[in-house]
Amino acid sequence: MPENLEVGDVSVGRGESKKGTIKGVELVDGTSIDIPVLLMNGAGDGPTLLVQSTQHGIEIQGIEVIHRVMRELVNPEELRGAVIGIPVVNPLAFTYHKYLSWIDDLDVGRVDADKPEGNTTERLAHALWKEAWSKADLIVNIHCNTRPDSLLYQGINVGIPATRDKLVKMAEVFGVTTIVSDAPLAENAPPTLDNLAASKGVPVILEELIDGRWISEPSTSAGVKGVLNIMKAFDMIDGEMEPQEGIRVVPGVNRSHGIIRANKGGLIRFFKTPGEFLKKGEALAEIYDLYGDVVEEVRMPVDGYVWAYPCGQSLNTSGGLQAVQTGANVAYAFTHEKEWPP
Repeated sequence: MPENLEVGDVSVGRGESKKGTIKGVELVDGTSIDIPVLLMNGAGDGPTLLVQSTQHGIEIQGIEVIHRVMRELVNPEELRGAVIGIPVVNPLAFTYHKYLSWIDDLDVGRVDADKPEGNTTERLAHALWKEAWSKADLIVNIHCNTRPDSLLYQGINVGIPATRDKLVKMAEVFGVTTIVSDAPLAENAPPTLDNLAASKGVPVILEELIDGRWISEPSTSAGVKGVLNIMKAFDMIDGEMEPQEGIRVVPGVNRSHGIIRANKGGLIRFFKTPGEFLKKGEALAEIYDLYGDVVEEVRMPVDGYVWAYPCGQSLNTSGGLQAVQTGANVAYAFTHEKEWPP
């Protein structure tokens, strides 16, 4: 690691912490929309960890996780390595309380990140890659499900040999329900932030906390505990591992089954709690119309679990109401495959 670490307009020497910005984009009136960054350079040698939040503008729990870790709990003089904290990855979404950018309705994590002369969100992604992602050895990308009854979970891709072992290690110590995929990195994979990191052998773990529009417990403390455990596992800080407590965890290796969608429109009531085992064909919710008549029973397509009830909330569509339209997201389902490790 360098004696001086530079991210955006911030430069920190060994044993120092500072804050600053990564230059973003300008609005039509010339207002600069920049990306906030916290930077901590440890006194000792070690990996560089990037922790980021609010890639989607209504998912704010990770902001508090970053603040607690970097402003309260980790001392740069005792740190081995460095921590880059980005509280709000997409300020264009966050400032308008939208899931995606209000300018082009794009996801900064899903566009090409190698286009300094691309569209607005591509330029934000490129700035993130150039100034932060390309300088990291480990990346924790914190997202949130909207509802407080959702299951805290993490996603890892074990199909890329260069990052597999580190991702398994990160997931094991973070300690929440793990959803595993095994997709190889294709030669023609689009140059998103995740894919560019994978091509460099840098592991990116997706953490989904809960109650995303609020800073609340137990979500925030679970995120803090998980990040600190990763830092301990990679010898960045001293201390014993702290297992997650007070949250429901489905142990072992689990795989996403997909989205369960509504076939009818109306209000919706749920029968089952995320993380509760469901048999194939078991009713997990029912949809009733504005007259109070039940118009659909929503049933589990496989033996497995639900990790969240999004109520139609996806990519700037309806959300936040206990109501769905035809084709709306009702639940995210997953199945249990085997015990740990993957």
